Parts: sequence; structure tokens; C-alpha cells
Amino acid sequence: MATNQPGDQLLYELRAREAWSQRDYERARVIASQAVDLALEDNNEVAWWNMAFLQAECLREEGAVQESVLVAQKLRDHPLTSQSPSLAVRVLTLLAVGLQGLGQLPEAVRQATAAVEVATDAVDAPELRVEAHQALIASLAESDRLDEAWAQCLALSVLLSTEMRSQTAGKAHWAIGNVAFMRHEVADGTKFHSLAAGNLSPNNDLDLWARFNKASAALRLAAGVVDAETLECIERAETASSIVGGNDRDQLELSLTRAHWLVLTGQLNAAVKRLKPICADSTILASQTAGEANLLLGRALAGRGDDIEAMNYLDAAKANFVQSGAHDRAAHVAGLIESLMQPESASP
Repeated sequence: MATNQPGDQLLYELRAREAWSQRDYERARVIASQAVDLALEDNNEVAWWNMAFLQAECLREEGAVQESVLVAQKLRDHPLTSQSPSLAVRVLTLLAVGLQGLGQLPEAVRQATAAVEVATDAVDAPELRVEAHQALIASLAESDRLDEAWAQCLALSVLLSTEMRSQTAGKAHWAIGNVAFMRHEVADGTKFHSLAAGNLSPNNDLDLWARFNKASAALRLAAGVVDAETLECIERAETASSIVGGNDRDQLELSLTRAHWLVLTGQLNAAVKRLKPICADSTILASQTAGEANLLLGRALAGRGDDIEAMNYLDAAKANFVQSGAHDRAAHVAGLIESLMQPESASP
């Protein structure tokens, strides 16, 4: 039986991280898995932790969110994690983001809250503190807890400094702008997303640039901002995404953003044509995002007079929002359903 050589572990780690840097997530995950096995054989807990964490990150990027969460939960419960605030913040943040991606919003809030609390002890890792706040802000905002999300935005703004990496600052301004748009504070949303765009560069990270523009467009549309700048965000995201690719979930979310634009600009037939396949594949989306897709399709169908078909999608949207814990949005959809039913009840 072959025995491990002293440098094998380091070699596998370097190869895994190189694949990660090249966005070859499948290859990075496979090599990281081999590194995990080597670390177990050598009883090297630190190497095992680092490579298992990389595995979880790769799974998330590949769209295997449930599998990523399972690995993150194993890391969270590992003795090494409890000994290091920095490790705890990293894994709790990863877990919160994964749970949000699965639509498990109350649990995502709990894990992100824990990450923020532990981050106060990670005094040597300011960027980890920022990332923990971002995860909490996102999960609160998705849960319709916008006042709490805004309070966390104010706390996050205090952490930002001129010494911080521009990409980290960009992500923070992005998160704050998101909540401003969700609160329909369009001027603040535009201001913070402009700050984010100034710190994020397509030359540094084209994939992140694509995601930022997709998210910025989606939040602007949700706030009812239908202008040339919103369309530019969609087009930048589509162009960047055509270059970097992305998993099926990423592509579906981007198509949903374009569909939202079509609905708000009155192109209902084109919107319905785009939304039906999105809704058919919506099981790969977070449940709250699936809710948005079903809601948009219901609105588009109702807008062109197909009320009965619209009701089916609105019912699905309501169920999606209830499942994810987004109760304000569920109540909003219930109101739309009731308004569609009223003409029938009023007729003789």
C-alpha cells in the first residue's frame, strides 16, 4: 500500500486552491476531497478543516447548496471551530448564506446572528466581521424584517475603513444599498450601489461583477425603478455571465431579472414566455426566489386577462413565501388573490 509523502498534503491543498482561483469548482472540490482524506490519515485537523471548508464553498458555487450546508454543519460542530473565533465566523457565515439559499430564512437569521456575535471576538479579522454582517443583513431583508436589516446596515457602515480591501468595501455598500432599495429609499439605494460599483471591478472579479449587476437590477426593479440605468445593470450582468458562465441557479435568477423588466415595461407576452420555464424549474431556486417568479408570472397573466391561470401561480407564490418565512410577501400575494376573486363574487 502506498504511503503518504510529507509534502503530499500541501501539494493537494495548493492544487485545490489553484483550481478554485481559476473557477474550476468541480476540480477544486475533487482535489479538496482527496486532501481531506489525506488529512484524516495523517490526523491533521487543521488541514482537514481548511479543505472541508473549501469543499463546502465549491459545492455552493456549483449550486449544490444542500450538500454545502451539510458540510458546513459538520465544520460548525467540530472541536477546532469552537477554539477559534475566526474559524467560527467563517463557517457560521457560510452556513447562513447556504440556509438563505435553501429558503430556510429563520435558521439563516439565527446562524448569521451567531456569526456577528462571535465576530466581536475576531478582532484580527475585520473583513470576516463585515462578511458576517452582510449575511445577517441579507437574511433579515429576505425575511421582510427590513427595520432590523437597516439597523445592521448602520452597524456595518461603522466597520468600514479606508484600509479595507476595495472588494470588501464594495460588497458592504452593495448590501446596504440592497436594503435601502427594499425600503423604497431609492436615492440611498442608488448612492450605495454607486459606491459599490466604484469598489468592484470586472477586471478583478468578473463573476462578482455579474452578480452585483444582477442583484442591483433586481433590487431596483423591486423598488419600481424602471430606467436606463436599471437596463444597463441587466445588460452588464448578461454580458458578464455569458463569459463566466455560472450554475443553473445563477442563470435562472438572471433570466428572472430580465423577466421582471419585461413585466414592468408592459411586455406581458414576452414576460409570460420567459417566466413559464423559470417557474417549471423553480425547485432549484431558494423558495423565496421561486415565490418571486410565481408572483411575477401571476401578475403578467392577470395583466393580460388570464385570471384563472394567474391564480394558480399566485397560490404557488404564497406557498413559497410561507415556506421560506417571508410572511409579509405572503400576505401581499394573499391580497392580490383576493382582489382577483372579488369580481367573480360580485357577479350574479
